[in-house]
Amino acid sequence: MNEVRMKKRILSAVLAFLMTVSLVPVSAFASTATYADAFTVCVTGGDEDAKLDGASVDYTIEVDGTEGAKNTVTTTDGEVVIQEMTDYAQDIADGKAVTLAYTVSAEGYDTVSDRAAVTDVTGNVDVKLTVKTPDTVNVTVTKTGNGLVRINDQETETSTVEKGGDVKLELIPAKGAYIQELTVKGEPRTVKKGETFQETLTADEDITVSVTFVQEYTVTVTADKGGNVLLDGEAVTEKTYKEGTEVELSVAADDDYQIESIAIDGTQEDIADTASFTKKLTVDKDTTIAVKFIRVYTVTVTYDSQHGTVETDPAAQGGEVEAVLVKQGGTLTIKATPKENYRVSAVEIDGKAESFDDNRYVKDTPFTRDIKNITAPHTIKITFAPTLQTITVISGKHGKVEDHLGKVSYKVNYNRSVDLTITPDDGYIIDTITVDEADVKANVRRTAEKSYKLPLTKVQRDTEVAVTFTKCPQIGTNDLTALEGITWNSGDAIRRDGATFVFANNAAVRFSAAADETGSETGIKGIQLIFADGTTSGGYDAETASFTQPADIRETKTIQAIRVFYGETEIRVAQLAEKKLEGLKIVVDKKAPKLGLALEAANTNGYYNKSFTATVKSIIDRDDYSGIQSVEYWVVKDRTETEQGTETQREMLYTYTEGGDILQKLKELSFTVDAGKNNSDNVVIYVQVTDRAGNVSKPEEKAVKINSTPPTIEIKFGDEKPVNVVEENGTKRGYYDAVRTATVTITDRASTQALDAVKFDIKAKNAAGNDVRNTVTISDWRNAVDPETKLPDPGKVSCDVIFSGDANYIWSGDANYIWSISYTNRAGLSAKDGLSALADKDQTKSVNATTIGETPYCFTVDTKDPTGTITANTYVVGGKNPTSSPVWTALIGSENLTFGVWANDKIVITHNEGDETSPIKSKEYFVQKFGTDDTKKAPLTVKELEQMKWTDISETTEFTPNQQLVVYLKITDMAGHVTYLSTNGLVVDNERPHEEFTAPEIVRVSGLTNNKIYNGDVSVVVSANDPVENGVYSGLKQVTYTVYNGTVYNEKDVTQQGVLYSWDGKAPCCQSKEGMGFTVDAKKNNSNDVHILLTAEDNAGNVTSMEYSIKIDITKPIINIEYDKNAADSGTFFRESRRATITVKERNFDDSLVNITLRATNDGADIALPTVSGWTSSGDLHTATIEYTAEGDYTFAIACTDQAGNPNEPVYYADGTVAPTAFTIDKTRPTISVTYDNNSALNGNYYNANRTATVVVTEHNFDASRVNITLRATDDGADIALPTVSGWTSSGDRHTATIAYRRDGLYTFDIDVTDKAGNTSADFTEQTFYVDTTAPTLEITGVADRSANNGDIIPVVSYSDTNYDDAQVNITLTGAMRKGVALDGSYADQHNGKVFTFKNFAKEKEVDDIYTLAATLTDKAGNTTEKTILFSANRFGSTYALSAATDQLNGSYVQTPQDVVVTETNPDALQNIRITLFKNNQTIILQEGTDYRIEVRGGNGQWYEYIYTVLAKNFADDGVYRLTFYSEDAAGNIAENTLDTKKQEIGFGVDKTKPNMVVTNLESDTTYPLENLTVSLSAGDNLLLQSVVVYLDDYSKAYKTWTAEEVAAIVADQGEFTFDIPGDSTGAHQVKIVCTDAAGNEQTEEITNFYVTTNLFVRYYNNKPLFFGSIAAVVVIAGVVIALAAGKKKKNDKEK
Repeated sequence: MNEVRMKKRILSAVLAFLMTVSLVPVSAFASTATYADAFTVCVTGGDEDAKLDGASVDYTIEVDGTEGAKNTVTTTDGEVVIQEMTDYAQDIADGKAVTLAYTVSAEGYDTVSDRAAVTDVTGNVDVKLTVKTPDTVNVTVTKTGNGLVRINDQETETSTVEKGGDVKLELIPAKGAYIQELTVKGEPRTVKKGETFQETLTADEDITVSVTFVQEYTVTVTADKGGNVLLDGEAVTEKTYKEGTEVELSVAADDDYQIESIAIDGTQEDIADTASFTKKLTVDKDTTIAVKFIRVYTVTVTYDSQHGTVETDPAAQGGEVEAVLVKQGGTLTIKATPKENYRVSAVEIDGKAESFDDNRYVKDTPFTRDIKNITAPHTIKITFAPTLQTITVISGKHGKVEDHLGKVSYKVNYNRSVDLTITPDDGYIIDTITVDEADVKANVRRTAEKSYKLPLTKVQRDTEVAVTFTKCPQIGTNDLTALEGITWNSGDAIRRDGATFVFANNAAVRFSAAADETGSETGIKGIQLIFADGTTSGGYDAETASFTQPADIRETKTIQAIRVFYGETEIRVAQLAEKKLEGLKIVVDKKAPKLGLALEAANTNGYYNKSFTATVKSIIDRDDYSGIQSVEYWVVKDRTETEQGTETQREMLYTYTEGGDILQKLKELSFTVDAGKNNSDNVVIYVQVTDRAGNVSKPEEKAVKINSTPPTIEIKFGDEKPVNVVEENGTKRGYYDAVRTATVTITDRASTQALDAVKFDIKAKNAAGNDVRNTVTISDWRNAVDPETKLPDPGKVSCDVIFSGDANYIWSGDANYIWSISYTNRAGLSAKDGLSALADKDQTKSVNATTIGETPYCFTVDTKDPTGTITANTYVVGGKNPTSSPVWTALIGSENLTFGVWANDKIVITHNEGDETSPIKSKEYFVQKFGTDDTKKAPLTVKELEQMKWTDISETTEFTPNQQLVVYLKITDMAGHVTYLSTNGLVVDNERPHEEFTAPEIVRVSGLTNNKIYNGDVSVVVSANDPVENGVYSGLKQVTYTVYNGTVYNEKDVTQQGVLYSWDGKAPCCQSKEGMGFTVDAKKNNSNDVHILLTAEDNAGNVTSMEYSIKIDITKPIINIEYDKNAADSGTFFRESRRATITVKERNFDDSLVNITLRATNDGADIALPTVSGWTSSGDLHTATIEYTAEGDYTFAIACTDQAGNPNEPVYYADGTVAPTAFTIDKTRPTISVTYDNNSALNGNYYNANRTATVVVTEHNFDASRVNITLRATDDGADIALPTVSGWTSSGDRHTATIAYRRDGLYTFDIDVTDKAGNTSADFTEQTFYVDTTAPTLEITGVADRSANNGDIIPVVSYSDTNYDDAQVNITLTGAMRKGVALDGSYADQHNGKVFTFKNFAKEKEVDDIYTLAATLTDKAGNTTEKTILFSANRFGSTYALSAATDQLNGSYVQTPQDVVVTETNPDALQNIRITLFKNNQTIILQEGTDYRIEVRGGNGQWYEYIYTVLAKNFADDGVYRLTFYSEDAAGNIAENTLDTKKQEIGFGVDKTKPNMVVTNLESDTTYPLENLTVSLSAGDNLLLQSVVVYLDDYSKAYKTWTAEEVAAIVADQGEFTFDIPGDSTGAHQVKIVCTDAAGNEQTEEITNFYVTTNLFVRYYNNKPLFFGSIAAVVVIAGVVIALAAGKKKKNDKEK
């Protein structure tokens, strides 16, 4: 047990270990690194996983999620070593989770970031980078015409190129062509005729180019006399056209000329019309046209060949329009022969007509005429018409009989059907109608309201028609509500006015036959209402031949008459339109009454602000009215598309009272619209009128806007208090020391707000009483915010009136204000408040306004301090006039206190004060005194001054000697603003002064550092002071600077100098001066030896100097690059090593500041970088070299910064330098692969579908322009357009293009490739194949498809194909009757094919048939063309075909009649069709439509099929029938099915009667005592007895049979049928005789129980009367004997 447990535990441990190992990331053990004893990251890239050098690996090592070591390293040979990983060996051993988080990036590759768990400090991680896909753009050229397109030297119309690169575009016209139109990137370009176009474009986006090449050819025309030749309507002898131009050639012969011939490029054209010829020509080559004319006299003869023939001598050419060419002076003989039942009705010669209104020229007497001495053309027209038949019409009074031409007696053409229109006069009907004295009234049919049609079908003889009329019975109209025999619902009328009855709008007025006393209808078959508008309802329906009742009247109608039909022509009339009565008008009132609505005028803004009156006008119920029922109005407020709104008012203004007057019009009605109930912008007033018929007018509505709520204005100031308030003309004015803002809020409905109507009247003046402008800013209006919803309230708008000028305080807003505001909204409601003047006593009379704040409309805003000046006037002992000190306008600062104003007599202070806006309230002064020995003398601050006690100052104040002091002035205005002024230090001293010897100091210089290199202008700031010695200083007199170049100062080397400060002798002297600046101009001092000398001097003559030395370098380094090898292929590709020599010219050069960027790759993988030598220097020139030796792609960039920080000038490359910054060294030749999508060939290399070749070039340095594809394309030996070669698409080193072979032709293909370095591909084997997608040309001419032919029949089968295969031709001819017909004709060669011409079909009866001619041709590529035509040979007139049922019927006898269906086929239409039925000895001409019907098919180029169906009713009686079908075609052929040529005689018998037979010497129940009995019978049939069969005793087997021939012979001889019965029978015989006729009718006679025998016993036994009589006699005798014996016994018993 323990062993088992142990095994289970071991197994569990193994499984756990395997699971743990499986969870370790694969990347940590993916491969073996080069550094087996260190943790490495291996980086590869590209399709071939090449190792990448120079890839950046940024990594972080984490332990249990905590970041540890971080670093960034670069790969060498595709690997980096993670040096820090060894420090984490113990963490891994302790089971901690050690993770490497890394990001790998490399130029040209996508960056990869990932994490890998580390279980071994010597493990590795493999990272594969994907090459970035370069952005590309498409270049597409749309070409029209013949020319060559090259993109980057590749012959193609589409290409994909790298974005940002150059695209070389070339457009080369073909020989003789030019570029007609060109657009590049949507911009039109102009190219001179015959020149090519070449341009290099930048591929910064998709490039689209459209080019049209045009070829020109010359058309030359020659023509002789007799006509004109035009090209596109222009007479030219030579003209040049663009290739593909469609030109119309028009040739017209002059009078008396004809076109003889037209040759285009030597090929004669078929001339169908010798007078004119047109043809569309497509100009695709130089073309010559030669035209010839001939002189003729033409006599044109026209006629209808279907109705006759015209013969001319000389013979004519053509058919129904014949042209006869006659020599001058010749004679033309004309003979016109009509066909049967036709005549010559007119002859017109040269426009002169001769008519014949009789039958003088008919078939037997044709028209002839000679026209002699012809010297000019003539036109002759022969007109044939059917022979004339006369119809005589005898019409009685009170009506008319006429045909559609209106004649009463006239002639008609033979066989024409005529409809006679019979029109009784008003109030009359037809009485009698006869045709040739036969009553035909039953044939009459009504065709219109008052007319009838009498059809006369196919008039073939003179005919007389007689018609009489009689008066129509009338129905009384005295009571319109009760017409005789008619009932209608007049009681439903809601108003009657005489003969006008008005009904409701949904009424249905119904007229019907009235019932008699028993409740039954009175025999009326139909009722017709005749309306005034010419329409009718009910009566007789001619289409259905039935009577109808009138439809319900549901709209207004006037009935003029009512016809009541008792039969087709039996009519009674109620005449409702008479002298006293215009008709019975039924008004179904569906017209709604009308009204209008007028309102009091709104204001100019369309608003009402109070209740107003609405007036309802023009209330009328129009036309035949039913009367006004009611007028109602209602008002709806706030209705929207989704909301119904609120109905605020509704009232009935008028209501009809039943029994009252029915009004058509109403006077005006008015009502008041309540403004209070309808205070809204969305108010609609509706009025509506209803009539008594239920019609409701569309509501008349008016939308109005009502606002009865006046607006309010609230003016609200802030909580500010005035500094002072004074009474001013009875108004209090407040003085404010800060900006005042009034918020104006207008409460008004948003729709009536008219903010441009808000009027602000603001007066602003300064202290002088002058107007002040730009003192108030009024903000834009804004919606107030609802405090509850926090949303804008559209009914409240606010603005701020800021009494401070503009919001940015660009100008002052200080002023003395009075102002007012007023507002009138769009509804005319107002609010106002404010002052218009100081004496405005209405200021408190505000209207709808409230004000918040003190002195709101009269106040002063003064935000500025008052201003002033103070001056010290010094007096010198002995002097009369004082010296004025500078004017002080502000407090003196401690830094400026100098005591520079001295006097030895006295100082007198004067001052001046002012304020722009408010008055000055007070002026005060204070004196600060100093001791002579005070070491610290500082002026008072504002804070200190505020604590001092001030004294009102007079105009002047005087100070006496021996004191040092500062005088202060305090100015206060009404707004409470205070301004402090002071003098500088004043000295009034009459004691002896002392001297100063201390020099000034330059205490600070910023912007300069000794020996520093600068790369631009140097800004210098200098500060200087004059030290105070014992409280005394003389002050700075002057501070200067000088800039010079060179080691020793020399005046000529000075570049700049200037004075930074100089005392003017007036202002207080300056003890200290800071911020004195100047700029050292770098352009003037671009040197490494620049000196700046600073000098300061005080008023006592003391001088101090200071000097700085710096370098200024503003010259950029100049880099010059020169390569030893510049012979590149394709611009940037080389086969050899290159050396680059770099020279840098720079004064302050530092090689560590030269940045050379190199990259070297091969097939996408980094390779070793080229070697850069060390730098060598000579003066300002510094040189290094780079050696490029390995094969690969190189990029180079250089940048240099000098020690001054100047970047280099653009790098200069020596003349002739090629590809200095990017180039390739390549030695590998390209490889080529060509595959096709379609490889299904026939006959070796023939393809019947388009092919696409995929060309793949494998090359790293691929250049599409160096791919040389050689194509040749021909079709039938002629060059055709070359196939399209797509642009090249690239994926790595694999470059793919496709060639679309989309046109039939023979193609050859060859290719060679040269890469950008000039390496050439191996020789490619040329390929040749055919593409043939076109089915062969196959035409059948000579016979039209689905044509009927009675002349020559010579079909021609023409077939050809570029890749013609003679073995794949199949031609078959099949006849409907003849079946397969052997080909009889000859072959002739033609280009790429043959022509098979049939011999003319033999003109034999057996050849007449319907033929199918089929031809099939398959070319070498497998394309097949099939053509089939159907035609008939019909030279012997019609052919007949019987339906299957008729064919079975023909020649047979049937019991049941059936339809006979016969199809007659003829190339032309048939006429004079006649079907004759021979019934026994009776001949019957059948009538179409009654006895048979015809269905006609064909025409329009197809043969005619006439399908006759003779109805079975014609064969209802027993008899023998025979049918003949007669017709004539247009060619004069007479067809009849019984003709020998047709062999379609139709005959049959109908026999529903059984045969008859009589047996003359054999009876049932009879015994014949003969040794042999000869039985005789006579048998016959009404038509044809077919057979006679005798059955003796055994009915299953015939005893005697007569065949049909034997029966026919016996019947013909009127003989008898006999058979013998031998006399040897011992039993009774039975005989059955069956006679059968040809229709299958059987007559059976059965004779039973008879004997033929000489045996007496048999005879006795079979003589039943004798036999049974004998037995009866014996029985009687026995009975008598017994009876006698019994009687005797009885008697004896009695006796006993």
